[in-house]
Amino acid sequence: MKVLFCVLLVNISIFGYCQESTRDTIYKIDDVDIKPEFPGGMEKFGRFMVKNFRFPDERIKGKVISVFVIEKDGYISEIEIIQDAGYGTGEEYTRVLKKSPKWKPGKKNGSPVRTKYMLPLNLNREIHINGNNR
Repeated sequence: MKVLFCVLLVNISIFGYCQESTRDTIYKIDDVDIKPEFPGGMEKFGRFMVKNFRFPDERIKGKVISVFVIEKDGYISEIEIIQDAGYGTGEEYTRVLKKSPKWKPGKKNGSPVRTKYMLPLNLNREIHINGNNR
């Protein structure tokens, strides 16, 4: 009996950067009073990724790291893949992030602010046949 086993691990590391923009300042995650949050928390983000991320046909093990801005209205913008596991995983991560529902934006002094967020995604796809890894 063949069983296809697919695991998508979300390993959260949050980093931030500050840069001037034509719109507004982008704040580091450590410089905001309230950090941005996926609706329902990171466990729900993990479920969202598992539901929406399409693995390529190849066996994948690796990490994709993205940096993006969570806007004042909670939408994601300026997605950049800074590490890719290959086989189109960076493009797929970008596609799924663009599908993301609005986040709760970061806040500083009680007001929503643009916040830069770094989010590594650990990928592990293996085929298990009769309990043996293949």
